[in-house]
Amino acid sequence: MKNKLFIIGGGMGGISAGLYLSKSDFEIHIFETNSTLGGRANILDLDGFIFDTGPSLLNYPWVFDDLYKFIGTSLNEELELQKIDPAIKYYWPDGETFQLSSDLTKLSQECIRLDSRDGIGLLNFLSDARKKYSVSFDNLVTQNTQSPLKWFFSAGLRNILKLGLFRSMESQLNLHFKNKKIIEAFGSYAMYLGGAPHDLPGIFSILPFGELEYGLWLPKGGMYKLVESLEKSLVKQGVIIHKNTKVKNIIKEKNHVKGITLINDEKLYCDQIISNVDLPTTMNKLLEDKKFKSPKMTPGVITYYLGINKKLDNLEHHSVFFPKNTKFAYEEIMKNNNIPEDIPFYISVASNNDLSLAPKNKSGVFILIPVPLKNKDYAWDKMSEQLLSKVLLRLRKHKIIINNEDIINKETISPKKWEDLFGLHMGSAFGASHNLFQVGPFRNSNKSKKYKNLFFVGASTTPGTGLPMCVLSGKMVAERVLQNNE
Repeated sequence: MKNKLFIIGGGMGGISAGLYLSKSDFEIHIFETNSTLGGRANILDLDGFIFDTGPSLLNYPWVFDDLYKFIGTSLNEELELQKIDPAIKYYWPDGETFQLSSDLTKLSQECIRLDSRDGIGLLNFLSDARKKYSVSFDNLVTQNTQSPLKWFFSAGLRNILKLGLFRSMESQLNLHFKNKKIIEAFGSYAMYLGGAPHDLPGIFSILPFGELEYGLWLPKGGMYKLVESLEKSLVKQGVIIHKNTKVKNIIKEKNHVKGITLINDEKLYCDQIISNVDLPTTMNKLLEDKKFKSPKMTPGVITYYLGINKKLDNLEHHSVFFPKNTKFAYEEIMKNNNIPEDIPFYISVASNNDLSLAPKNKSGVFILIPVPLKNKDYAWDKMSEQLLSKVLLRLRKHKIIINNEDIINKETISPKKWEDLFGLHMGSAFGASHNLFQVGPFRNSNKSKKYKNLFFVGASTTPGTGLPMCVLSGKMVAERVLQNNE
């Protein structure tokens, strides 16, 4: 009889772990609370307006291709991909803009337009970031170790000193660029990691590089087509999926876990468990560990899904709107637990690139606003309406007009709702943050220290947040499980 392995949660980490373990001698079961897999990367259909609830573009395609190749196919065989370029446009209150493109000539011209010295700066940045990216992914990112010494030495002392671990992301960008708006644009990736560019390590300058180098891609039909494709692969590989099946707790005995209790009090027993539920939620609720100290988490988000009764051709697939004082806004959200008056926000209009995502001559608009983590009783409904009004007013200043009567469908997901839907600790949108003491061997391990047959996968464990990292997290935890059973 095969050993049973339970995966709690069918997010991208759980899906990846299931596939990477599907060739092993386990009977694998995935238990998902909701009616669909994907976790944060889910789907919303508002009368023909199709939205990806989470990521709206695929980055680092090689990560997904490696996963598909492991099960005998490829990313291009499974999905029809459209390259989105230019990918992101940044807006400032003074009317200035900056557009990212993976076309080096276009990007260089855009940098020079803002500062004549930054054409050379761009080349220096790309050269430096390429080396950092190579060292990071070849030697560090997927290291299954809790030993800082082993982690550092795996990259080599000379390389470690060049990675920018001991300087801020902002100071790393300052080495190459003169224009503050370019630095602000590249530094904005820090927000998704739970910090500000002046706080997070300089190694994260590889994030904009990775998207420029490998491009940003949209699967035909939206990002959820990726989840649907991987779900079919799970079934094909013999993984058993239980949807609409909420796990109440993990059954434990001394230093082992024995199984799970479902919400209807049914008990199911197994040999190994991987939890894809947010790590603090796993510890606090599923294991009822009152002593667990939560890591520093990324901020929450309010997301809006708007069906607009007209085309919005003057918005890119990705647009980022900065406040007048971005540094102050980051400090307010991430350190002072306040919502700033002048808010940063992000907009995606995927229906401009894939017409199937909205009814004819209409637009599906996704808006994301980072917000601080608040208590459960915070009045998010009232605040959500206030913040949306601010967004529409700001858009008007850029001649992007969305009137209230243009909005014919609307869904809002507050941090409280994100927590309720997907078990996100305090509504934290992207899992544990990525300061120097929460990366690599300092991040929460994917293997329990207390329970010998309990493992973790997803954004709050190694290697980190984002769909590609969660796929790699699945690969890493699969290695842990197999080592544990040798």
